[in-house]
Amino acid sequence: MSHSVSHQTIEQQLPKTMQHYPDCDRLANTILQIALNNTDGLAILSGLAATLGSIFAVDSCIIVSRTIDAQQVNQVGSWQDSQPLADKALQQLSALSIPPDSNSASLLVESTSPLFTALNCLLRKIAPGKSWLGMTTQVQGQNNGLVLLLKSENAEWTATEAELLTQIASSLAISISQAQLQQQSHTKSRYQNLLKNLSREISQGYQLKSLLQNCLAEIGHALQLDRSMILMFKYQNPLKAKDRGQKTVKGTAKITCQWSSHNPSLSTPGSFNLSNSDLCQQAWRNAPDCLDLDSDAAFPDLNVEAVTTRGSALLMMPLMGKKTSETDSAMVLGFLLLQKDLPHYWSQDERELIGWVGVQISTAIVNEQTLNRVQLIVDERTAQLTSSIDMQGKLSAKMRQHIEQLQKLNQLKDDFMNSMSHELKTPLTSMKIAIKMLRQPEIPPQMREKYLDILEQEWNREYNLIKDLLTLQQVESGQLDYSPQELDLAQTITSLSQSFRDKWQEERDINLVCHLEAPDLKIHTDAESLKHILQELLTNAGKYCDSHTTIELAASSQLTAQEEEIVISVANLGAGIAVEELPHIFDKFRRGQGVTDRAVPGTGLGLTLVQYLVEHLGGTISVTSKPLADDQKTFLTTFVLKLPQIQPSIG
Repeated sequence: MSHSVSHQTIEQQLPKTMQHYPDCDRLANTILQIALNNTDGLAILSGLAATLGSIFAVDSCIIVSRTIDAQQVNQVGSWQDSQPLADKALQQLSALSIPPDSNSASLLVESTSPLFTALNCLLRKIAPGKSWLGMTTQVQGQNNGLVLLLKSENAEWTATEAELLTQIASSLAISISQAQLQQQSHTKSRYQNLLKNLSREISQGYQLKSLLQNCLAEIGHALQLDRSMILMFKYQNPLKAKDRGQKTVKGTAKITCQWSSHNPSLSTPGSFNLSNSDLCQQAWRNAPDCLDLDSDAAFPDLNVEAVTTRGSALLMMPLMGKKTSETDSAMVLGFLLLQKDLPHYWSQDERELIGWVGVQISTAIVNEQTLNRVQLIVDERTAQLTSSIDMQGKLSAKMRQHIEQLQKLNQLKDDFMNSMSHELKTPLTSMKIAIKMLRQPEIPPQMREKYLDILEQEWNREYNLIKDLLTLQQVESGQLDYSPQELDLAQTITSLSQSFRDKWQEERDINLVCHLEAPDLKIHTDAESLKHILQELLTNAGKYCDSHTTIELAASSQLTAQEEEIVISVANLGAGIAVEELPHIFDKFRRGQGVTDRAVPGTGLGLTLVQYLVEHLGGTISVTSKPLADDQKTFLTTFVLKLPQIQPSIG
């Protein structure tokens, strides 16, 4: 069982003076020379321990340098002749709480002293069978260290040994203080070298992965870490990821790179789900501030083969993206994660240093992402330019192409002017004739009703044309009203199909068949816009389909990765749309070739307005036109409309 020399024994054996110790001054000078001849704090402590161990002929000598901030782990230097203490034992001594002040440097012989009690209890566990003698050292009224001498349990401590240890206390205190200064100087130097090296790495413009790996190595060496890594996040919903007021965020954490003091070239495969890591969730909510834990902090808090979970002290510094506005929150791109195997108090200097490093890494990542986007745009533009040059060929071919385009534009202009002339003059002419006939005296009631119907129809035709032009202007200027509401799709389609049959079934024997996935299918959108879109698609189908055929209208709902959407299709059989015309079918004032010659009414605004309204509702529209297998002159033309199920606002 380990024990210390008793207070009563020492008090009885201590002489009043130390004049009969001629080597005491020389030993003190030797101790001071160790401090002067070494520039490393740990080397000074180890040198002092070796000197005392040899002088006192003990099994072990341990010197603990008390940190200025009592929350940090003490530095330990040791010398051991036989039966060395395990590293874990030295780690426990480094975590020993040494009181900051006392009356003077003194031997630890008082059984009532808290430090004596704690130290005696600890040594019984980590050094059984050892007898010990301990002493605190003091500089300027503050304890700055602890000296421990250990030898076999059967050996006795003499008053001479105790007195000698007391006499060299001041020299030991000065040397320990020098070790602390050297340690602080080395720490500051490491920090400065880290800043310099990182600035050099960033300025040299390495590839991002290589830059991050080098940064981790520099940080690991400077802060004496056991391991470090960089995690990058991929969110399921990036827009929601900015709201850190929510409890959890969904996504994946990918290990971009990692470093270990035991294996600097550690491979970096693997990723894990953010929902499985409470530490990641806590750190994400805490951003832009860092999350730090002093002890018992294995990361991540789940089983991932690619990540070493061993560790004690942990610091997670968020890597932040750019703010898009003053009121907007920056997105957490990922984390710089640092680990130590021993308990460690993260000082303010370390936090500020790691914060600076985090900003630099974040900037490098954002710049890399920006450069990638710019490079992608440049590559796309280069490819387009190359393709354009290859296709155009010689200058003469370019000129011919321009001439052909001008001819097409002129033809489109002529078609448009003819259509507009027809759409404006024909109704006015019909209205003029109807008015003239209505002025006839004693006109029969049946004829009066007929001409009134003509007036009303032609007025509606002119009104709809003007309405289309005004609606187009409102959409383009962003002034169109938007009032979403829940609609019964079956009722809306039934109403439109009835008016369609009234117009087209009698005139051209065109039938309309509607297929709804469910009779109670609902959609939440703007009623007027939806009605206009469907009406225009049905009108367009009626104009261009063959007589004695059937138009099919189908509606269903489907789920995508982001939302639920309504899919509506309108299909008809007829002359179809030429392949070269398909990309331009929604262009303003664009009409198919020859439609004016075939006396197909219209101005070329209908489908343009449809596309604008679809985009106004947040949806998409597409068109296909393919010949039938058994009849190459008859085409199946299908318009497919996809509209999101806009959720009603609450409150």
